Amino acid sequence: MTTAAAPAGRTNPAAAAGPAPFTEALHRFAGALQDEARLRPEDVQPVWRSVLRSQEVLADTAALHTADPSLGRLDLNGPVFVIGFLRTGSTLLHNLLGLHEDLHSPLLWELTSHTDAVRSPHAHDRLRSRAQEYVEDYYRKAPDLPTIHYIDAGRPDECHRLLANTFHSMVLEMRYRVPSYGEWLHRQSLAEPYRWHRSQLQTLMSLHRQDDGTLPVPVLKCPFHTWFLPDLVQAHPDARFIHLHRDPVEVVGSTASLCRTLRGARSDEVDTKEIGDQWFGRITGLSQQLADDRDGLIAGRPVLDMPYERLVGDPQAAMRQICAFVGVPYTAGFAAAVDDHLRDRPARARGRHVYRLEDFGLTADAVTGATADYRKRFGV
Repeated sequence: MTTAAAPAGRTNPAAAAGPAPFTEALHRFAGALQDEARLRPEDVQPVWRSVLRSQEVLADTAALHTADPSLGRLDLNGPVFVIGFLRTGSTLLHNLLGLHEDLHSPLLWELTSHTDAVRSPHAHDRLRSRAQEYVEDYYRKAPDLPTIHYIDAGRPDECHRLLANTFHSMVLEMRYRVPSYGEWLHRQSLAEPYRWHRSQLQTLMSLHRQDDGTLPVPVLKCPFHTWFLPDLVQAHPDARFIHLHRDPVEVVGSTASLCRTLRGARSDEVDTKEIGDQWFGRITGLSQQLADDRDGLIAGRPVLDMPYERLVGDPQAAMRQICAFVGVPYTAGFAAAVDDHLRDRPARARGRHVYRLEDFGLTADAVTGATADYRKRFGV
């Protein structure tokens, strides 16, 4: 197996003496938190602790790569990225693919503690427990969240947690009311943050290094990648993509509902009309870009389009197709694990996610009209 090198003309950012210079991003986000987010007084300190934690993770990543340069040479085997709008079935797909023995969907506790896990291999149980405490606290703050997006420390989760450590992630404008930061973010190149994403991913995947030095293929999922695909491909030139598609009317309504729930975890002042306007603009704008030149945005990298209805209507058939695309066997053991997961999915026991576009000042006709080219291009 060959060893992946950094993209031509670029160095591994984590091999530098310290974290990348994300000072402007930190100041933009911190200023918006202070001036715009309307946090509850008791939630201010927990949010600032998360900011400090992100800085620590970058510094720790740099230190680990300096001490062990082989981390920056780990071959990620053509990582698979699950992309598409939010609420298109990516959590289900990510969890199912994580059941395959040749693949690895990074777990929540790994994403939050990968540097600690590398440094302290005997502390994994403690790190997982710490992550689960975070989950339970979040559920207390946002009791409707389990019906919308189920999370668990021991299950796969989104790699926006790696990008957020650089303060360049849309998850920050999803969790908090930070409009000035969001507008700034969408004018930026994320080439450098994505290089740090790769370095952090190499650190995490080193936890799964086999005796011969090889790794399982990482499967990453984060809908927010879809807004920054050229920068992602620049950092991960060997990436492959599974692009999920769903009716944009459902996407916009469900995304706005998720945003309302997440912001309500830290604030009592949640403006649903403002949320509706924000995500209508973000989603319809991207839908036009995807309709115009999706393949160009991913620089012609391999991509499999997967309709939401196919994924949820016949998951086993979808898994068979995806395994062929990724190049891993569709085994009887994997099929049985998929059946077990579908039967025992804990999210089903948490209730049904109910939302209405009207609650966010939107109409189905407006969403349908603004996404006509996307729907035609991808058959949704």
